[in-house]
Amino acid sequence: MNEIDTAATRTPRTWSGFAASAALQGLVGASGCWNDDSFADIRRIGRYIEGSWAPEPGEREVRPPAAGSWTELIGRTGALALRAAAPATRPERREVLLDFLEMWARTPFADPAYRFRLGRLAGTTSFTVRDHQGASFGLHLPAARETRYFEAVLPGGEAAPRPEEPLYVVDCHRGWGTPAQLLRLVELVRERGPVAWDVDAALALSEATGLSRPAAALVLAGNPGAGGYYTPFLDEHERAAFGFKAGELESARAELSMLHDDERLALLADVMPADPVDLWGPGGLARVAERTAAAWADQHGARPHAPWSTWQAAVALETRMPATHLCHLFLDPANATLPPGFYLRAWPCPSEHRHLRTAWDVMGDYDAETVADAVFAGLPWAYADLPAGDPLRTGAPEAVHHLRKVLAGRDSPARVLRSGVIRGNRGSRRWDWLADGTCDRVIARMTADDLPPGRYESDPRACAPDLVADVAATLDLPEDAAALYLQLLLLPVPSDRNVRRWNAWTAARHKAAAAALVARGLVVEDRRARAGRTLFLPGPWAHAKKPLPPMESWKAPLIGAQLSADGSEVRAFELLPGTLPELFTEAWRLVRRGEGPTA
Repeated sequence: MNEIDTAATRTPRTWSGFAASAALQGLVGASGCWNDDSFADIRRIGRYIEGSWAPEPGEREVRPPAAGSWTELIGRTGALALRAAAPATRPERREVLLDFLEMWARTPFADPAYRFRLGRLAGTTSFTVRDHQGASFGLHLPAARETRYFEAVLPGGEAAPRPEEPLYVVDCHRGWGTPAQLLRLVELVRERGPVAWDVDAALALSEATGLSRPAAALVLAGNPGAGGYYTPFLDEHERAAFGFKAGELESARAELSMLHDDERLALLADVMPADPVDLWGPGGLARVAERTAAAWADQHGARPHAPWSTWQAAVALETRMPATHLCHLFLDPANATLPPGFYLRAWPCPSEHRHLRTAWDVMGDYDAETVADAVFAGLPWAYADLPAGDPLRTGAPEAVHHLRKVLAGRDSPARVLRSGVIRGNRGSRRWDWLADGTCDRVIARMTADDLPPGRYESDPRACAPDLVADVAATLDLPEDAAALYLQLLLLPVPSDRNVRRWNAWTAARHKAAAAALVARGLVVEDRRARAGRTLFLPGPWAHAKKPLPPMESWKAPLIGAQLSADGSEVRAFELLPGTLPELFTEAWRLVRRGEGPTA
């Protein structure tokens, strides 16, 4: 007897189709694939292939495998095993996965002596046939207008019986996941519990691939993104295991949604150790991360890695393009990542051609708007809200170059992207901003190297020190108070957190500067929704709905924000109509002329 024959067999549990789909989400398609006896169906088909199945009284006939579902797992159960062993897997889903892997180990689908193939047929008939060499199945899907083909060749066999010749057929991958490996993994998880999480391993995977930290953590936990059919995507237990915020993990899910289920299975098919016990040893998860990084590079190539704080700030922009892809747009503009859902993406796409497809190869209106929105949200952010020396800020001018290069063309991507730029009531302002010299002046500021590394353009002491000195002398203010006054006069979101970051101030230093402005009657103290500060310019206030910033009505025309007819609400704001030194200077000119904010 072999190890599998002698291993203790648990009484099979019945899992609902919902439980099975939830446990396997992102790895195996859910629609129409799972029901309350799907595991039994897989066992039944396995026995039919082996030749050991005979229908019991009342038992239904063997049916062809469901539409594109579990047959994709043949030779690629590594992702399921990794997810079953990861600490960031809900206990109830872990049990489903362990039962599935244990069941799978006892079928021909885990046995490397069998050969399996998948393909398509021209006919429209569903069938199951078997002889002494193997079995084949055809499943016609009227809604999809296709007939899927699946065949198994028994050990020692040469060819499965075929009622008709397939249009095409491909061999199923054979990698990690022998019966012995699967049963060993199941046994270890049930004895020892999930593996300990290794933050450093996830960080190393992020740095090696260009994935965000949360996305790398999801991949390393066997959960490389998924569709949105089960909410929440992660529960409180899973988020706690990773240590990231819900918004960060949701952005990571969107980042990984560029992957198809098949790609997720292929990515993690062979990253598990030959002996699963290695997972629980020192550095076990780090070695999985190394293999995963190599598999990712083979599938997608390595991408530049954004600084963590920059990525977190990109998440807060809430663009339709995931934060990591927005970062790639500025870090490596020529090879910017395809955002998820691009209509250009054909499937299957040979890996050798994927590098030809970038964010600039837009083929549909949705794609064009996604790219345009990301560019026009990212440029002012990179300019005003990232420090000198940040790689995204450094790459922003090249992103503008690529945008203009595409727009200048006469091909389809140029026409489609142009429509994305000018679409809607913001379109003319975007086009004017690109063409009237404003964009060029902003780019010149980013390439001038006037700012010391680590300093921000939003700090007037860094970008306009002479102006700060003039304000301080004219109003008899300390330099810090003069700088803060200019920021309140002009910047759309001078929250306490932002001001301290831009100015490198402690809370005490910020408080002292604020006190000087209050003492001179230049500002008022108050609390207002979504402001993030307690100091305000005197005069009317314009509320705003996310993602627009609320602000003092006085500054709105100065910075290009559009207000409602009665001035009570910010209706539109995207691009500053000049560089910050220019606008700081104009704000101060208005104040000196007696046209500043008043109650």
